[in-house]
Amino acid sequence: MRTDDPLHVRLLRLLRDEGAVSRAELGDRLQMPRPRLLAELERLVNLGYVAEAGLAASRGGRRSTLVELNPRLRFAAVDLGASSIDVEVVNGRLEPVAAYGEPADIRSGPKVILQRVNELLHKAKVDGAYERLDAVGVGVPGPVSFRDGLPVSPPIMPGWDRFPVRELLTREHGCPAVVDNDVNIMAIGERHGGVAHSVDDFLFVKIGTGIGCGIYLSGEVYRGTDGCAGDIGHIQVDSHGPMCSCGNVGCLEALFSGAALAKDAAAAARNGTSAALAE
Repeated sequence: MRTDDPLHVRLLRLLRDEGAVSRAELGDRLQMPRPRLLAELERLVNLGYVAEAGLAASRGGRRSTLVELNPRLRFAAVDLGASSIDVEVVNGRLEPVAAYGEPADIRSGPKVILQRVNELLHKAKVDGAYERLDAVGVGVPGPVSFRDGLPVSPPIMPGWDRFPVRELLTREHGCPAVVDNDVNIMAIGERHGGVAHSVDDFLFVKIGTGIGCGIYLSGEVYRGTDGCAGDIGHIQVDSHGPMCSCGNVGCLEALFSGAALAKDAAAAARNGTSAALAE
């Protein structure tokens, strides 16, 4: 955890990653004077971000009170794939409250796709998943300016270049929104709760409809100056290769994506080079 982050950010991240923690342990972990820590916790409790969660195990004296992210918080996660929309609402413990998914073509453009996202989130509200959202996170299958919250020249997303995704969702739902490349978010998830939980430097490679790479360096996502650091799917690997969906020839994605592998498998089944696939 970066020590130059504001205290409230470090507190909330620790509670997000560890669950309920005692005040005493928070003080130990953050190496923070107790009066300042207690004042900040009280502020976060009053704002509704943190809640008490019972008593901790005794450390030899008076038992400390556990605190956690307020379970009443509601966050929406939106995964926009090349051929699908998945929406999930979770509580402050990051436990699923509602989930919806359906086929969709990202090439339909931002207005059509985001309108459907808003409809699914409204359905979650009608179904009782939330009264109001505290934040929305969106993953898209292309490069993103993380600072500005918008896609930048995404190869398979015509019409999305510089579209103000974050601004639109913030205005629609009255809460902060974050937009990032989908594989960066997968890498963050792996760092949060997967095999990379204690690893500061790693690559997360996604092979699906498209191919992407999330890069972690020194415990932080590395996006590059233009948000394209992990966009390996459209690196040319064969100048005489097949046409890619981005319009170029011989991209990694054109040769090894899920669609490309399925095409090769179907060809092997038809021409008799693989009896197993033919069967």
